[in-house]
Amino acid sequence: MKNAAVWLITGAVTLFIVGTDVFIVSPLLPSIAEEFAVTPAVAGWLVTAMSTMYACGSPLMGVLFDRYSNRRRLLLWGGLTLFCLANLWTGFTHSFGMLLISRAVAGLALAAIAPCVYAFVSDLAPANRRAAWLSVVVSGNLTGLWAGTPIGTLIADQLGWRITFWLIAAVSFLLAWINLAIWPQRNHTGASRQSSAPSVALMFRSVLVTVYWAAAMYGVYTYLGTALTEDVGFRPSQIAASLIAYGVGAMLGSLNGGSLSDKWGAKAISSASLLTLTACLVSVGLFYQQGIWLFVLLFLWAFVGYAFVPSYQSRLAREYPDHLGRIMAWNITGMYIGMTIGSYVGGPVYQTWGFTVLACLCAGVALIAGLCSLRPAPRQKETEQPVPFRF
Repeated sequence: MKNAAVWLITGAVTLFIVGTDVFIVSPLLPSIAEEFAVTPAVAGWLVTAMSTMYACGSPLMGVLFDRYSNRRRLLLWGGLTLFCLANLWTGFTHSFGMLLISRAVAGLALAAIAPCVYAFVSDLAPANRRAAWLSVVVSGNLTGLWAGTPIGTLIADQLGWRITFWLIAAVSFLLAWINLAIWPQRNHTGASRQSSAPSVALMFRSVLVTVYWAAAMYGVYTYLGTALTEDVGFRPSQIAASLIAYGVGAMLGSLNGGSLSDKWGAKAISSASLLTLTACLVSVGLFYQQGIWLFVLLFLWAFVGYAFVPSYQSRLAREYPDHLGRIMAWNITGMYIGMTIGSYVGGPVYQTWGFTVLACLCAGVALIAGLCSLRPAPRQKETEQPVPFRF
């Protein structure tokens, strides 16, 4: 149990830094745009470059994780080291073009980090505690949203935006060596059958549920602040309070979803989460102007919605036990595809029909995700061979 605590704390802190770096760029865009004399739209390319490299690089890193079983710790160490250098580059550059490249490199580094952490935790967790273990590291990532990003924003406001990236670089350098030291290298024996590598089509069908989930969640979340400002007249402090309610709900939902999945089954909890999410999104769309009740609705929305993440990751780990790196990487890619679709399609819908219609449309997408999650486990071909599984 002592080793388990070290693994989970290290994994959660590592993904906290990842989450902070992913989300911190958005609130810093005005300062960056002003310094480099670019428009906010052009400054937004920093987010696009990072997320694109993150999504595209994850499948490749997942393949490397599965293929080079005795070098997995080095892959994670290398990802964190590259991440450190990319953030140092971000803080020192004085050219917007170089800044754009540095964020793309940071995205590529993140593609090595997150799938490795999820795969390590999935592999080391006891079978009856896998979802709970995953929920701990997922909550670390979400803490970057509701705690790391506000703290980083305050630091940037007082000391300049470059300091924030230098601090992320320093912490990631330390974490690189901690991760290299704590993940065990051991042999897995006793398995006489190993599934052949699943096809891309098979894996993508499995993570399509995550695509739908992300499109539903982020289609609404992206335009929540705008709707609260334009339709409700919220001040910045009230917007911040709303996001904190959402963030705390997301973290607690993730932890709760993991525990329930281990008790009732990952398929049951992930499907229940998605089907309940449908009702939550309709409620948010209909009652977001109802004063104090909004905070309750935001908390419940995030609590229900993020219970899906560790439960579905646990389910994928059970369905693809010999290809943890690939399936976790593809799941991350699916999440980013869904986020992109949701935010892109949500804009015209919000502008044309308003926030209520947008929320109800996303509720329909969540319902589709829930129905798709009822699918049976995919069948994979098996080949007779010894399995010297090492990392």
